[in-house]
Amino acid sequence: MESKLLIGGKTIIDHTNEQQRVLEQRRQQIAEQIRRERVIQQQMILQDEETLEMKETFSTLQQEVELKTRKLRRLFARVQAVKVEMKDIVDEHVTNRQELEQTQLELTRELKYKYLLIENFIPPEEKIKITQRLQFDSEEDQWRLKPQLKLNMRPLSAVGYKRPISQFAQMAVATATGTPSRYQAENIMLLDLDMGAPTMFTLTLNGQQLERAFSPRLLPDLLAHVPLRPRTSSLTSTSSTRVKKSQSW
Repeated sequence: MESKLLIGGKTIIDHTNEQQRVLEQRRQQIAEQIRRERVIQQQMILQDEETLEMKETFSTLQQEVELKTRKLRRLFARVQAVKVEMKDIVDEHVTNRQELEQTQLELTRELKYKYLLIENFIPPEEKIKITQRLQFDSEEDQWRLKPQLKLNMRPLSAVGYKRPISQFAQMAVATATGTPSRYQAENIMLLDLDMGAPTMFTLTLNGQQLERAFSPRLLPDLLAHVPLRPRTSSLTSTSSTRVKKSQSW
């Protein structure tokens, strides 16, 4: 049966039935003990009555008849009390049996409902994981889930690499020119940085402005107010007062 919750080769139904059998045996033991106590009590009463009868002496036949009549009435009352007690015991037994049947019916209905949920809403692999973690706690009389074992990360095979690499491959990577794609530890291609053409702009400055332009303190403020111009062919024939400044990105 696929929906069994196995712990030590037992299912929940087997465990419930076993508990019911243990409870029933315990009830039988208690009932047997009560019955023995009643038998002993009755024997003690009979012995007391026999002792009193032996001590009594009758002077006339009428006294003996009266004594026997009282004794008969006591015995009849005792019989009636025993019958009432038997009826109470039978009624209690019937009530307990009905309660057990009702409890068993409710447990069976709940178990079927949970089986239905497990079969329709829990993947088989998750169900197997849960059943492997289940454990019954006999002290608290309930099922518990064992904590999941957290697996440690596997150590790296080499410093700086996630996969095994030989010494020859390490030397090839260290001495290779360009990108040694053959000995890469991961399937990632390394590309060189693509450097674009520099952006050129002109500065039209006089002598005082040149002196101020090369001052480290005033250069950022001056460059902030200089407009950018597109590069043209006329840049090759500039005067001595023009300064070319290149900026690489």
